[in-house]
Amino acid sequence: MNRLIIKGGYGEHGRSCFLMPYRETKYFMLDCGIMDTDPNPWPKVEPELLKRTEYLILSHCHKDHSGAFKELCRQGFHGWLVTTAPTLDLTGISYDRIIVLEEPDGSGNQTCPLPGGLSVTYGRSGHCVGSIWLQVSWEGGSLFYSGDYQSRPLAYAVDLIAGRSGELAIIDCAHAGSEEDADGLRLLLAERIRRLTAEGHKVILPLPKYGRGLEFICMLRDSLPDISVGADPVFTSTTERMLQYPGWLKPESIGTIQDFLETDPGKLLERGDCQVILLGDTHLERPENSRLAMEETKKGAFVLLTGRVKKGCATETLLNEGKAFVMSYPHHQSRSDFLETVKNNRFHVILPFHNNLKEIFWD
Repeated sequence: MNRLIIKGGYGEHGRSCFLMPYRETKYFMLDCGIMDTDPNPWPKVEPELLKRTEYLILSHCHKDHSGAFKELCRQGFHGWLVTTAPTLDLTGISYDRIIVLEEPDGSGNQTCPLPGGLSVTYGRSGHCVGSIWLQVSWEGGSLFYSGDYQSRPLAYAVDLIAGRSGELAIIDCAHAGSEEDADGLRLLLAERIRRLTAEGHKVILPLPKYGRGLEFICMLRDSLPDISVGADPVFTSTTERMLQYPGWLKPESIGTIQDFLETDPGKLLERGDCQVILLGDTHLERPENSRLAMEETKKGAFVLLTGRVKKGCATETLLNEGKAFVMSYPHHQSRSDFLETVKNNRFHVILPFHNNLKEIFWD
C-alpha cells in the first residue's frame, strides 16, 4: 500500500488520480480528474513521473475523473490510454495511443491483458454510460478501483462488486456522512420534491450533462408520475445521445427515458407548463440558465443542488439567498453502501475516496 501515489480524490471530492508502480520504474495511473470548484484544478503529477507512466486507465467520462487528460499530455504523458468506447465519445478525447475495452458482458470477470504484464478485469459501475470498476493485476500485486459506483441505480446497468479479493482497494464513499442507503436517499429527495410542488413551488434541478440526469428521469417517473417535468435543450440532447448506448442501461429504464422524451420536455419548459425543470448545467454557468433560475426563484421556485457548489456561480448566490438547498442523490455510495461493498469482498486495505475525510479500513 505504501507504494500507491495519491494525486487527488482521497480526502477531497474530485480530482481523482492514483498511480501505482508495477515494473521497475514504470507506472500505471487510474483516472486524471480535475476539481472544477478549485482555482487550481489539476492533479499535481510531476513531469518525470508522467513520462514513466505506461498506462492511464479512465473509469468514466466525468471531468473529475478525466478532465486533466490534455494537461497531463502537455506535461509529458505519452503512454497508452485505456478506457471504454462511450468514455472516449463523451470526453471527446483525441489521442493516438488508445486501447478500447470491449463492452462488459455482464459476468463481472471480463479481462483485458495489456503489454508489459498487466491485466485489467472490469465491469459496469452503474454510474453513467461507459463507467467501469476495475481490478489491475500484475506479477506480485493487484489494485482494485471502484471508480464511481452504485449497486442499486435506477437507470444504469451494473455488474455487482462481490466476491473479489486483493491487498488494496480504493472504493467510492462520496456520501460518507449519510447512513441511508440508495433507496433511503431517493425517498428523501422524492418526498422533498413532492412537498414543494404540492405547495405550489417549482423545483429546478441543475445536473451534469452525462450521469444522474437519467437517474432523475427514472426516479421522478417511478415516485412522482403525476408531476410535469420540463428540460432545457442541452439536457434533452444529451439524454438522446446516451440512449445510443443501450448496453450500459437497464432494459426497463430505456422505455422510461424514451417515454419522457416523447412528452417533449423542451416544449413544456418553453411554455412554463412544468413543476420540475431539469437543466444540463451543473453550476448554472450558462447565462440563459442562470437567468431562468433567477427569474423563477423570484416567483417562489427552489433550486435543488445534488453536487458540489462552485464559487462565483449562480448556484452559490442562490444558496446564500436561501433560494437553493443541497441534498444527496445516491449516484455514489453512502457510508452504508460502502460498508456493504466492503463486506461483500475481501480486501486487506481499503481507502474510501471521493469525500473530504481521510480514512483507512483494515481487514
